[in-house]
Amino acid sequence: MPRPRSKSRDDLISSAMGVFWENGFNATSIEDLVVATSVSRGGIYADFGGKEDLFLACLEAYRARFANPAIHILASGSNGLESIEAYFDYFITLHEKRGMPGPGCFIASTMTELAPHNSEALRIVNEHSSELKSAFARSLTQAASTSRKQIAKTEISEIAEFLVTSSQGLWSYGKSVSDIRVLKRFKMTLLGLLRFRLGLPAMGRK
Repeated sequence: MPRPRSKSRDDLISSAMGVFWENGFNATSIEDLVVATSVSRGGIYADFGGKEDLFLACLEAYRARFANPAIHILASGSNGLESIEAYFDYFITLHEKRGMPGPGCFIASTMTELAPHNSEALRIVNEHSSELKSAFARSLTQAASTSRKQIAKTEISEIAEFLVTSSQGLWSYGKSVSDIRVLKRFKMTLLGLLRFRLGLPAMGRK
């Protein structure tokens, strides 16, 4: 049977995204998706050709709905470290609202599960990482401009890459801890390290 007319393609993706986000690709069956979306197996195959294509559509939708707005926080801010803190607060709030242990990051999970074996998943993951690194580098450059220390562009790039790795690791770690304060402490420690490395004055903890 095709999917019900009341169930749009976007609705199907939204319903399936939560299952893939929580369980990953391998642990999610077509039957799980049928239950979550209220769309028959035939309807899913008619729209997407199978589980893999639906997963990739959900990954792109997650990127547009959650990851890109977070990158926009970094790219549009005028104060470097405040923008970086706002980026981390964005995802910490998301974890807090959904309850701890948190949902983690769909993209970070895909990095380790599917991207090594799927070229399209790898492309999406790498594009996201590249955009996130560029946004971090922009914020770091803003912060460094107020410091008395000279920070080379190569070092800014290295710190930005470190922040990409740190943030993805943090969201993955959030899937196994029950206390949101752990994520908040990580954020404050990371900001303190950035201030020290960039030669900026330390700030009190929140």
